[in-house]
Amino acid sequence: MGGLHEPIAVEALFTTHQKRIELVRQCANESTESEFGRKWVSVLRRCANWFSSMPLTPELHCEPGGAFRATIESTFYAMRLAGGQKFAADLTSDKRRKLEPQYNYAVFLAAACSMLDEPFRHFEFIRQSDRAKWNPAAHGAFGAWIGAAQYAVERRVAPLKNERMRTAMFAQTVITPELLEGLDTAVHSDLFNAINPERSPQGFEALVHKVVRQAMDVSVNFEQKAQRAVFAPVKFDVPSAVHVALELEPQIVANAPQSAAAGPQPSAAPGTAATNQTAPNESTVASSPAPAAAPSGGPQFSQSLLDALERSDAQAVAAASTEPAPQVPVGADASAGAAPSRPAPVDPATAGAPPRATSAKTGPTDEALNDVLGPGSAMLKEFFKALAGDVASGKAKVAWEEKGLAVQKRLVGAYGMTSDTLVEQLRKRSLLLRAHGNDVCIVGRAGRLISERPTS
Repeated sequence: MGGLHEPIAVEALFTTHQKRIELVRQCANESTESEFGRKWVSVLRRCANWFSSMPLTPELHCEPGGAFRATIESTFYAMRLAGGQKFAADLTSDKRRKLEPQYNYAVFLAAACSMLDEPFRHFEFIRQSDRAKWNPAAHGAFGAWIGAAQYAVERRVAPLKNERMRTAMFAQTVITPELLEGLDTAVHSDLFNAINPERSPQGFEALVHKVVRQAMDVSVNFEQKAQRAVFAPVKFDVPSAVHVALELEPQIVANAPQSAAAGPQPSAAPGTAATNQTAPNESTVASSPAPAAAPSGGPQFSQSLLDALERSDAQAVAAASTEPAPQVPVGADASAGAAPSRPAPVDPATAGAPPRATSAKTGPTDEALNDVLGPGSAMLKEFFKALAGDVASGKAKVAWEEKGLAVQKRLVGAYGMTSDTLVEQLRKRSLLLRAHGNDVCIVGRAGRLISERPTS
């Protein structure tokens, strides 16, 4: 990476990522602002001071400040995933109620610290003033070491090897001792075991580490999609501005008969009548939107609405010259000499209704889902509904096997659920046939909720 880089202050990083920090606040669910600042914001501030404007890796989160953005995203994803897990499942309900908030906080701390070593593994950071290289073990946080000086970033020939102990040592600068005072011994042990830069399980994997690892995978997945500009398609047509305006002020429909009734009024002079007969279109267009032409009880339109209507008329004329068969609104004035009618008001919520009506199946009913999946697990039911709708519309593909329905694991992540979570949910309900390889095979009675088995 060429050129010199400028450090970014902690407050500037917080201002840039304020919306992401608000999402962390919602997941933290602290009762007071002071407690949220003490336990959560203080950790993020120390992470911001540690990273400053460093990128994370050459491929992912590679913009200035990308390392801190990756940290906030990973903490949010980890807390969202932790909300659907059952920590300390082998303990009594009373002990679980005591330990679950501690485990959620441990997930946050582990996610915030697991990438502290990542920029140093890939880059060398050289201070411009004295050409000194940053060594985190000796210099501590990068933001405190670099100050306001410019620095250069040089990519290493080969990344340094992941070292779990080095990452744990850096984590001690972010997690202060007072934050660990209220944690149980078991939670404390799982926390530091989960501060692990490895992206694959090593032997036995505690649930805290599993949640953190999956959260980092989700962050990487979203970053790769953003770089490839892969976005979910919009499932409905957006109505035009004039349609929305006409829907909000439906009184405009009453203008047509009023203006037509006012047309045959006796004229003051023959010349005036001749003028009205030779230019009916201009008089109709001029009188329709103008407030003065309507009766005293007629609608009064704002200037912005009139401008929108004029722009819509111009767009309608341009579209009519290119489209072979323009649609004519029902009930439009078809008399000779009438001006081109405006588009009929439509309901924006139903703008995409015709394409959806052609679909033969939009998803299983709630009764069918409850019968097969049982009560609870709204996330699993939403997954079945969404996948069934996409299969019916041809946006997703599944395959029937001899004993069940096979769903590719890479397809599962597009519906807000990891394949491991799906496997666990299906196994609890005895709906899983197999989960090895690249797909998950669901038993037939559950698979029919997603796609009907072919008769042949």
